[in-house]
Amino acid sequence: MNMVYVAKSVAACTDRNNNKQKYKNMDTFDKIEAMLAELLEQANDQKKNSGKLSSKLDGIDGRLSNLEAVSASPQVPESVITLADHDKKMGEVQGQLQKWYGCYENYKQLYEKLQAEQPYWATKEWPIKAFRWIHDKRHQWIWIVYILFTLILSLSICNSVFQRRKIIELQDTQMKYRFIKAIGAAPKEVQFLEDAYERHWVDRLDYIEGTVSDYEKALKHKADSIARAEREKLERF
Repeated sequence: MNMVYVAKSVAACTDRNNNKQKYKNMDTFDKIEAMLAELLEQANDQKKNSGKLSSKLDGIDGRLSNLEAVSASPQVPESVITLADHDKKMGEVQGQLQKWYGCYENYKQLYEKLQAEQPYWATKEWPIKAFRWIHDKRHQWIWIVYILFTLILSLSICNSVFQRRKIIELQDTQMKYRFIKAIGAAPKEVQFLEDAYERHWVDRLDYIEGTVSDYEKALKHKADSIARAEREKLERF
């Protein structure tokens, strides 16, 4: 019995040792697999970097080839201006300037001659000066226009009030005449007035105007006499 138990114990220990070794081998395999994955990733990164480097090198080769082509092309020599050519050009420019200045002097003399011959109002300068003067005095012109507008408005209002009073007086006079005509007072005189104004008889119109004027003058003289007498009476007392 003891031998059997010992054999079983030895077998169990052996199995445990085998399992531990198996687990160690599995861990080692996993580590090796992770290292291989890292190496593959690094290899892929190196491939990508090598592709970028190759493209950059190709670009550099293309630029170098362009530079070689440009350097191989024949260079055109730049034109050089000599001192004699410079002096000649400057002489031509000065001559042209002298010519233009001579034309300016001629036009200036012609303008002064025309100014002396033509009167001031015949030229076109006075509208420009007048416009400038108005523009410079624009603030004063605003006040002047405002005052004129206020004055015209006030005169219009006064004229309207005066005309309204005259219209009211004429309406009252018309109403008086219509009342006299309606009650039948002095029918002959009313008919005389109707005929004169409807037929426009000049003689009758002159007679009517003269009669009315004399009556108003006499009425005014009478009123003045009464007022003078009252004033003298008051002065005595």
